[in-house]
Amino acid sequence: MARIFNIYFTFEGLMYNAVVSVRSTPFLTEYTLNNFNEHLLEFLPGNKILSQAPGHFVFQNASSQNSIALMNSIIKAVSEHMHATEA
Repeated sequence: MARIFNIYFTFEGLMYNAVVSVRSTPFLTEYTLNNFNEHLLEFLPGNKILSQAPGHFVFQNASSQNSIALMNSIIKAVSEHMHATEA
């Protein structure tokens, strides 16, 4: 069953939000960012975050040219939400 939740994060001093849909497979969990600020997508490798182990999140196809600060802010928001719902 898919799960959906909202995250809130900051980037360059501004607050943003996104809707995250979660899809689990036997090998990984995929988090897809939806209803996302179009301008911010320019700084990201895409709208998918992957997790192969609890607490370990990475953007799919991330490179050094993407905004590390933005990716970290989003991953932190997803991680905090997941930690709160597992507790």
